[in-house]
Amino acid sequence: MPLSTEMDAEAGETVAVLCRDLVRIYTAEGIEVQALQGLDLRVMPGEFVAVIGESGSGKSTLLTTLAGLDRATAGTAVVGGYDLLRMTRAQRVRYQREVVGFVWQRASRNLLPYLTAAGNIAMVLSLAGRKDTVRIAELLDLLGVGECADRRPAEMSGGQRQRVAIAVALANRPDVLLVDEPTGELDEASTEQVLDALRAVNRESGVTTVIVTHDLQVAQHARRTVHIQDGRIATETMRRTETRPDGTTFRAAEEFAVVDRLGRMVIPTAARDGLRLSDRVRLTTQSDRLEIRPGGREWEESS
Repeated sequence: MPLSTEMDAEAGETVAVLCRDLVRIYTAEGIEVQALQGLDLRVMPGEFVAVIGESGSGKSTLLTTLAGLDRATAGTAVVGGYDLLRMTRAQRVRYQREVVGFVWQRASRNLLPYLTAAGNIAMVLSLAGRKDTVRIAELLDLLGVGECADRRPAEMSGGQRQRVAIAVALANRPDVLLVDEPTGELDEASTEQVLDALRAVNRESGVTTVIVTHDLQVAQHARRTVHIQDGRIATETMRRTETRPDGTTFRAAEEFAVVDRLGRMVIPTAARDGLRLSDRVRLTTQSDRLEIRPGGREWEESS
């Protein structure tokens, strides 16, 4: 199912992930929960994007939706040319097998405990009708765990298991790699190894990479960090390498508020609370900016 002409025209170029007005509503203990509330997201091919947010913000729901493990209630979600809200069961199987690779936070959900690292990768390849010992060796070397080829998960460290899990997710050369809290169970040293491995995979294979994390330190390794708040994207932080006059380089970062297609903007909680913004706010348009300030109460008091 190719990406529609309309979507190509709106994006201006091919996109790896495109979400528009994405809504996910579910019921928990008789209470209706809106996990995603009109979320818009665009990820370009080859990007390395981190998604952060508080517990219950909707970040995990977004990831499982993109993985085809959950189905959105409304809106549009297109990944690798597949319309996730309109896939048949057979198309969903093919999508999960060929288009996306998914890594759970807990390595025990990614690896079969009775198979070696090489055996776990071989299992994924065999399900796709392939047998490729060269591919297995390449993946383990790329992730820096070649020495684990003949080890079972119980014989590996936490960081090694997670890197093998990434290799398994990459076995069928997916277009998009989705990673859920990749360092949530790891110590600092293992965290650095896993993040270095993810960056190497993104850089050398060009696979579009989206990771969900609650750790701001982890998110800083991504060129773009998307902050979800109340089921919508509130801000994006962009990073780039800049050069000082003396020739040394440094990592520059700037945070941007996001305005969606309907003109809505989510004001980050810290800014809203710090300026005591509630109910009405006063908007002042300058030649090059829009100012948002508390205001409006005086009209109530003078009525």
